[in-house]
Amino acid sequence: MKRILTLAAASLLALTAQAAEFSEGKHYIDLKDQGFNAPNQVVKVYSTNCPFCYKYEKAVMPNYIKNLPDGVDYDAYHITTKPPFGLEKATVVAVAKTLGEKQYKKVKMAYYKHIHDDKIKFKSSEEATSFGLKAAGIDAADFEAKKGSAEVSALLTKWDQGLKVAKVKGIPAIVVNGQYLIVTQSITSMKMLDDLTAELLTK
Repeated sequence: MKRILTLAAASLLALTAQAAEFSEGKHYIDLKDQGFNAPNQVVKVYSTNCPFCYKYEKAVMPNYIKNLPDGVDYDAYHITTKPPFGLEKATVVAVAKTLGEKQYKKVKMAYYKHIHDDKIKFKSSEEATSFGLKAAGIDAADFEAKKGSAEVSALLTKWDQGLKVAKVKGIPAIVVNGQYLIVTQSITSMKMLDDLTAELLTK
């Protein structure tokens, strides 16, 4: 009996220690009124102009998305305000997104590579737009017809819900349930990120 109680106490201590592993302020921030409606979702707020977003895209996000619990949706919000030509790039990315995941990934990665690997700067908004259209295989006339549509406008509006979040700790920003911002600077391993996400999904 004593052994059973000892084992039970040890198990309780282990669970308590695990629950106390993550703390608000250090590992995550409750966004309160800066959050957005995204229940049972993990959202990445990013911009293709952001070098750290590119690093996360390559090194972190593939396994992170794969490791999300069953039934949890993943989304990514490309904000429109980060210069240069943030709105133009976000609009091309949004149009590509409405056309299919293949086009979306193509233009996103093309922008990342052009800006951060090749170190090439766009000289004008027209150049930034035409580059993205070519990368995604989108005809200019189709783009002009599509960019003002209700579908694309709604998508850009949704993405810009991430603007308040971006001002808290910068980007990339990972938001759980639209309410909890992960302090990525506190993350030291992939497992830690997965475990923290799983815990925040239960809040």
